[in-house]
Order: sequence, then C-alpha cells, then structure tokens
Amino acid sequence: MPRAKEFTPDTVLEQAMELFWEQGYEATSAQDLVDHTGLSRSSLYNTFGSKQELYLRALDHYRQQDGEMFDHLLERFDSAHGAIRHLLEQACPNADEDPRGCFVANATVERAHCDEDTRAEACKALSQMQDGFEALVEHGQATGDIPADRDPEATAHFLANTYFGLQTTAKLCLPPDVFEDVVDGALRALA
Repeated sequence: MPRAKEFTPDTVLEQAMELFWEQGYEATSAQDLVDHTGLSRSSLYNTFGSKQELYLRALDHYRQQDGEMFDHLLERFDSAHGAIRHLLEQACPNADEDPRGCFVANATVERAHCDEDTRAEACKALSQMQDGFEALVEHGQATGDIPADRDPEATAHFLANTYFGLQTTAKLCLPPDVFEDVVDGALRALA
C-alpha cells in the first residue's frame, strides 16, 4: 500500500510560486525548491514533474488568483471609470508594497521569448485581463460612464497592455509621476 502524502500540493504550489516569483525561473534551482518547500526532491518531482512543469503550474495558479481581481470590482467603485483607475493604479509601483511586481509580467520578460509554454501561459493571462477590461468598458458604456463610440475589445486590448506595461516598467524604479502620467493618459483615452 503506497504511503499517503504528508503535504498539501496546493500549499507547496503556493510556496513554489512565491519562490519563482521572487527569484525567477533561471535563478531558482531544484535545491532552492527543496529548501523552500521542505520536501524531498523525489516528492517534488513525483507530485509536480519537472521544474518546468512546476513553474508552469505556479504561473497558472497565479493567473487564476490574479483573475479574481475583477470579481466584485464594480461593487466597490461607483463607476467603470473608477474601477479601471483602481486597476491601473494597482499596477504602479509603491514602495510600501511588494517589490516583485507581477509574476506573469516577470515571466513574460524572462521566458516568453525562449519557451513556448511560458508564452502560452502569459497569453492566457493577457487574454483574461482583456476580458475583464472589456466587461468593465461595456458596463461603462451601458451606464454612460464611457463613450459608446469606443470599441470595447480594442479599448480592452489597450488597457490590458497598459496594465502589463506599467507592471514591467515598475522594475525600472522610475519616479511616481511617470506612472501617474501613464494612468492619467489612459483614462483620458476613455473620455
């Protein structure tokens, strides 16, 4: 009879995600994963397969969590415009917040050019973000908050790329007014 697992795969996945997010794929060794999760190498590989498979599952896990940011957003803000402002401002760096930035943006920069599976995960995340922004734009158009002549899909592409651009540029430690200008410019495009 096989031994029961003495760990929760979801907990280990969360731990691996945190490590990959902080260090990146290349800088994270199998030994780092063993040390960080407390599992043996064989337990890690038997449960998650290779380092690459674990990385991809961690990216997918992050994407699913990140997708939840659109849930109930309109309940928290008076308008779609306000919800969009909030999302874009969340993408801007803040010294008091997590310096790691966005895991998907980091993975895109590090691995999408050389790994088709990472590119596919990043594309799923971008598509999910676009869908969320498109729903906000359509809601804003229905309430008169966003002009009806804006193409919701094209506007969503613009907003999602602005969001990911802010996340990537945040790594450059530019002055806050640079990011404020980007957010204000994006919001003016909605007017």
